[in-house]
Amino acid sequence: MSKNQVIDDIEVIFGSISSLICRDLRISQRLNASTTAMLRFDKSDFLELGAVNYLDVVVINSVSQKRLLYTGYIVSIKNEPNNQIVIHLDNGVELHETGIKALTVMRVDPREVAYSMARLAGFPQDHIDIPGLDNSRKEMVAFVPFKGLLIKQDENVSGVQLIALQSIKSIVEKFPKNERSEVWDGFLDADGWISFRFTASHFAEAEDIAIEKADVFLSAYSGLLQYSYSQFRGDFIEWERRDEASNLKRQNYMLLVMTHTGSAWLRDLFQLPLLVWNRFRDSEDYYVVTIGLWQVVELLSSGVKLSNSRTQEQLADLSSRAVANLTEEESNLVRASIKRLNDGALIERFKQHRKNIGIVLSKHEHELLDKFRKIRNAIEHGKKPEEPSVQEIKRVKALVNRVILASLTASDN
Repeated sequence: MSKNQVIDDIEVIFGSISSLICRDLRISQRLNASTTAMLRFDKSDFLELGAVNYLDVVVINSVSQKRLLYTGYIVSIKNEPNNQIVIHLDNGVELHETGIKALTVMRVDPREVAYSMARLAGFPQDHIDIPGLDNSRKEMVAFVPFKGLLIKQDENVSGVQLIALQSIKSIVEKFPKNERSEVWDGFLDADGWISFRFTASHFAEAEDIAIEKADVFLSAYSGLLQYSYSQFRGDFIEWERRDEASNLKRQNYMLLVMTHTGSAWLRDLFQLPLLVWNRFRDSEDYYVVTIGLWQVVELLSSGVKLSNSRTQEQLADLSSRAVANLTEEESNLVRASIKRLNDGALIERFKQHRKNIGIVLSKHEHELLDKFRKIRNAIEHGKKPEEPSVQEIKRVKALVNRVILASLTASDN
């Protein structure tokens, strides 16, 4: 079913940018399918809107009736003859882009799948109404792969289970073979796994909780290995000197299991930078945008390895000369600092990531990134930063969007 609207009565909103001059509007509704819409503008009218973010939600309202007619996302925007621009919209596009192919579910209620996929796609909780959906809190078990330290036997550290390959394989074998997917191969490509229990109402919420818990634990455990503490919350920690350089990195996979139903949810989390950025990119507050920008930079750069600038022999020689006439405490601090000489700074790893995905920044974009790096440093040190202009905020958000999309494209390829 298609319906045309009285054009003079139409208000079209792109994110936070409004336009009242629409030459043509058609909304098409089909059974068992998402609703689509077509908008037509004069190019000159559209350009007067300024910088429109093509990833923003598009809202179409009736001015006289003061009601919402349509909400959707841009599928395409193209030039047409006579200096016209035609925009096609779809209100289900986010679900298509969530990457269902990277998800394996086993014995999960279809209502739970629909809800969690919608939440991960960015739909607000109060916009999702699924009759019969179980919203109670449920006990979950998370299995999170990591690299950086080979786990040879299972071990419990302060309520978190460190799991070796053989044990995780025995867990995987319990799932039906016909429900295996290529995601399992990525999940099993790790040095070890951590497992812990918690409660959540849905798998979408469980992912957020598990990611935070896993990152906190792996960061803390890396510190324990590097600085040789004997215990963690009262539990004894085994240690070997070769482990002191360990830096445990969570992999982009996660297996979640509801204990009372046996429902399982396994997903490739490479879309995490995009999901994180979605929380920040609609803000006009430069504090918020800056925090989101550097969270994304850290996520994208976390797996980047830089070639060492110095050999191990050179580092050892430098250490022996640097610690002469120092106390033992001072020597340990200096040696630790020298070991980190080959650890690439965040900005260098991000530069390498951009090279890996084929992104080349202009001089102005380098200056923009440098400005927001200074803003981040000022925020971290409790100082008042130099406030960016509205256009600089828009430009840096556009830059982050471009890097994320290029990263996802490179990953798919």
